[in-house]
Amino acid sequence: MLATQKPRRTREYAGPTPHSVAIRAKMPSKLPPDHLILERRRHDDAREEAEAVTKYNALCDLKNDWERITDRRIQLNTVSRKVKGLMLEQEFTLEDRRERLRQLLAAEDAQYLEEMEASQETMLERQAKMRERAKFLKEKREKERLQVVAEKLDQRWREECEELRSTLTRRHMDEVCLERGEQLRIKADMDQQSQAEEKMYADLWHQDMLAKAAREEREAQERHARNQETLKTLQKQKAALEAKKQDAKRLKEEEGRLLAEERELRKMEEQRAQQEKLAKQQQAREDIATNIRLKTKRRAKEMQEELALDMNILEKLLSDSRNEAMEIAQRKKELREEDQRYREYLRQTAREDEERDREIDKLVDAEVQRQWQKRLDEWARQREARKRLMDNVLAVRRQQVEAKLAENAKAQIELQKERELMQAAMDEHKRLEEEKLAGIRRENLAYQDDLLGQLDYTRRQHEMDKDEEHREYLKGLEAEAEYQAKLKEALARPVIDKMHPMRRAHMAKRASGVPYEDLM
Repeated sequence: MLATQKPRRTREYAGPTPHSVAIRAKMPSKLPPDHLILERRRHDDAREEAEAVTKYNALCDLKNDWERITDRRIQLNTVSRKVKGLMLEQEFTLEDRRERLRQLLAAEDAQYLEEMEASQETMLERQAKMRERAKFLKEKREKERLQVVAEKLDQRWREECEELRSTLTRRHMDEVCLERGEQLRIKADMDQQSQAEEKMYADLWHQDMLAKAAREEREAQERHARNQETLKTLQKQKAALEAKKQDAKRLKEEEGRLLAEERELRKMEEQRAQQEKLAKQQQAREDIATNIRLKTKRRAKEMQEELALDMNILEKLLSDSRNEAMEIAQRKKELREEDQRYREYLRQTAREDEERDREIDKLVDAEVQRQWQKRLDEWARQREARKRLMDNVLAVRRQQVEAKLAENAKAQIELQKERELMQAAMDEHKRLEEEKLAGIRRENLAYQDDLLGQLDYTRRQHEMDKDEEHREYLKGLEAEAEYQAKLKEALARPVIDKMHPMRRAHMAKRASGVPYEDLM
């Protein structure tokens, strides 16, 4: 763990002995020593310049506001003066018009008074008008009398002219013959038209009968096609209902599967928490065993090094004693003293080593504790991250499950609504079919009534034509009888009164006792 850890980049460097540390000097800065003062001055200059610009802008804004307000006041005053001038001018113009109207009114009043005074009639004027009226009426009566005289003279000439009378008689006979021929032709045309109408009505009735048969056959085919289409539609709707039922069943199964999956997720979460707990306990046990094993190995190594050192010393002493037998006596004391010094040195060295080992143990323990704490923190962070991740996953999955459940519920509601809409559509289709059949039935009855009405109208028209012919025949008989009676009366009274109508009227008034002045 310590070997793989990256060293931190610091300015401190460890020396050859414990607690000896060297610090590396800093790199010289590229900025001058007084750069802060210069920067501060630059900021102050910029701020003063900005304040000066702001003051200048404020002064300019104040001047602009004053100029704008002044211009607006000048404009308003100018407009006010112009408006006042126009109003005064309009008042003067209005007063002039009023004065002219007063003068016109006075002149019209004077003219009306003069006309009223001039319109009054005098007695002489009234008599003159009456004489003119009498003269006009007399001339009118004379003109009417002369016109009547001219008409009667012309009538007399026509009646007394034999050639004209014979010509008029022949012309009258020709006109009578032509009129009779025209009447016969008209009657033949009417008979032919009546026969054509009867034939047309018969053809129309036959065509209507064929059209009705064709229409009934076509309607039967259309009804059959509609029934087939309705059957197909019902089959499709039935299939759709079955599919919707399958969808609802699938949604319920999916809902059960989602609930089971949610239970599995909860169970997995509990198992994961238990596994994390066991893993933490196992890791703690392994770390403790590792620390104990490291300490045991280090202690055994130290004991082996001490034993090896003692064996080397003994071997050296034995070798020296064998090679220098003659100097044993002389140097025995020196060796003993040297051995004592060496042992003292070894004890001192051992104490220093022990002290150093204790320091190293402390450092190692501190490092191990730090690394262990770091590892625990890392494990805690990882555990917290895994927990957050698992919580997020579970929350997302729970949201997905809830959303899926909501979608299933919504889908079931939509299926229910669609089922209701489909049922309503089927009811509406059935109602429309019934209304359509009722409309067709009404149309057939109306068509039947129209045909019966046409037949009745044709029959009544024939009866009216026969009645009209009979009435014309009776009128002809009456006219012939009246003509014969008038002819007999004329033959019985050959004297014809040819007195002028005005003379006849004059004689009638004389006989009634009207004065002569009134007749004139």
